[in-house]
Amino acid sequence: MFQRFLTVLLLASAALLWLSAAAALTARQAAAQQAPAEGAATLPLELPDGEADPEIARLGEALQQMKTQNPVVARVDGHEIRWADVLTSADDLPERYRDQIESVFPALLDRLVDIRLLADAARDQGVAEEETVRRSLVSYEDKLLSGLLLERYLADEVTTAKVRERYDSLVAVRRANREMRARHILVETEEEAQSLIAKLDGGAVFPTLAREHSIGPSAGRGGDLGYFFARRMEPAFAEALLDLEPGVYTPKPVETDFGWHVILLVDRRDDDVPSFLDMQAQLRQEVTKEAIGRLIGSLRQSADLEMFPEDGAAAGDEAQGSSQ
Repeated sequence: MFQRFLTVLLLASAALLWLSAAAALTARQAAAQQAPAEGAATLPLELPDGEADPEIARLGEALQQMKTQNPVVARVDGHEIRWADVLTSADDLPERYRDQIESVFPALLDRLVDIRLLADAARDQGVAEEETVRRSLVSYEDKLLSGLLLERYLADEVTTAKVRERYDSLVAVRRANREMRARHILVETEEEAQSLIAKLDGGAVFPTLAREHSIGPSAGRGGDLGYFFARRMEPAFAEALLDLEPGVYTPKPVETDFGWHVILLVDRRDDDVPSFLDMQAQLRQEVTKEAIGRLIGSLRQSADLEMFPEDGAAAGDEAQGSSQ
């Protein structure tokens, strides 16, 4: 019970502190407010000139206490305006004002109150029932809801982890396609290849063993295959290369249609893959585009969708003719 009483007391104190500071600021701003430009369709918003004001500091203290409470800060003919509503209305302000919300809070609240009064007056005059207005409201609602749905969907579908997966896949493909230089010793049996690996482990020189034992056409060059793309080699040969670092030979014999190989990776040309930080923005756009495509595709498949890009005029003419 005491804890609940303390919470109420804190909220009431914060509200009183805010109201006193807000009243002082609002009075000064009202005196300095300029008339809106002729023909303006939106309400003017008096922003502070950046000069220090002790009332702003007091208001900032109150706002810090109100962040988690989201109290009612005004009522307009019974309609409640809460702290979060005022905060959201600051989204269209320059960043320097959003970072110092306490300096513009009273002006934002005044604007929300005035907007509500004008909107209620428009409803009383039947403006909301006009066909063009109703269409605009529906269009705005569609855009708002679709945007919120996409935002929540993409929060799960476009994560840093998934963008990183895309980058790693790209790196793997590019590295698999870069040029390599290798030597190999080709023999007829696995046992021969295994014995050659044992000799290499004992310190034997790879080109010398290739000249003495390889049955491949590169034997005279010490097994040197020059530079080549791994993808053009036998799959088992290419896979073994991808697991090696320059200067390292295969620890086990590799079998292909030609026989058994012992492979030494001599060199791997530098790739031109940018860093993850350099590519992150581009890859995020790609992942986002694909995610949206999947969502839209699934919605279109399940929708009862009819489109008349070419026959719309003809359909309209038929309907008009049938009504005559």
